[in-house]
Amino acid sequence: METTRLSEKGQIVIPKDFREKMGLKPGSRFLVIAVEDSIILQQIEIVKKKMAVDDILSKAKSLADNLAADKT
Repeated sequence: METTRLSEKGQIVIPKDFREKMGLKPGSRFLVIAVEDSIILQQIEIVKKKMAVDDILSKAKSLADNLAADKT
């Protein structure tokens, strides 16, 4: 656990150890989520991959449901 500070421009420094561990590079993009009294940063690339997987699973489930309905 580390601490950081908000600059006058509203910028926050992510500690170097965290950036290296997560493979963050300059220009990395984040989704910013406010939850009660917390702020969550989620890498956009991960969100896109999760959304793609969820979309594929949803379509597969829909196809399976349609095939099951056709058999009845």
